[in-house]
Amino acid sequence: MTQIALNPALDVAALKAAFAAKGRLHVPGVLTPEAAAAVADCLEAETRWNTTVAAGGEFFELPLDGVKAAESGKQSWLDGARVDGASPVTQYIFDNRRLDVRAGHEAGERDAADAAFDFMNTAPFLDLIRAITGEERVDFVDGQASRYRPGHVLTAHNDVSAGMNRLYGYVLNFTREWRPDWGGNLLFYGEDGHIEHGWVPAFNALNLFVVPTRHAVTEVARFAPRHRLSIVGWVRSRQKVGPQTGERSY
Repeated sequence: MTQIALNPALDVAALKAAFAAKGRLHVPGVLTPEAAAAVADCLEAETRWNTTVAAGGEFFELPLDGVKAAESGKQSWLDGARVDGASPVTQYIFDNRRLDVRAGHEAGERDAADAAFDFMNTAPFLDLIRAITGEERVDFVDGQASRYRPGHVLTAHNDVSAGMNRLYGYVLNFTREWRPDWGGNLLFYGEDGHIEHGWVPAFNALNLFVVPTRHAVTEVARFAPRHRLSIVGWVRSRQKVGPQTGERSY
């Protein structure tokens, strides 16, 4: 298996200065090219995803076989999933793959995506986050692989969840050759409700932002010819982080 490693050319001092200015940061080329390609190959070939839905008053997670429900009788659940555009509540529809313990992917059977998640909980990666943010309470990273297909979306939220001790949100992108008009863009909102900043999915790029920050992933266009792939989650502390206020983020 390809070794997962950071790009040795990262300019940590410049990244720290950029993060301090905005409380968010886009880091292109964060992993070595070989590592990023191995994880992307893995996620592109994966078929055992789950679709997770909290939208239009529906809440469920269903195993998939490719892009269809593993149980054919439940395909109608997926076909009928719709976001309620009038609701102020955070809603989402996307595919995920757990990266902690999964049947068939225990020790000895773990793949490049599992290896990337493992690496994110080693000293080189955690020390990079500490160096960029100046935050010594960084203890570990949680995460899942995510796949956004046409029609998938995550509406505005701020990542606050009581007792989870989230310091930063992150998106580690493994989407190749993505166009802005395909959607799936990570947007940040200002206090006036306008879009303040945004990033298009970019291969082998890490997006990092402080919690709480109000943000969303725009709907992937129905005409998008490929899927938006990433590893996403939060940088967390074992110490109590607070106070944080705002809506709960699922």
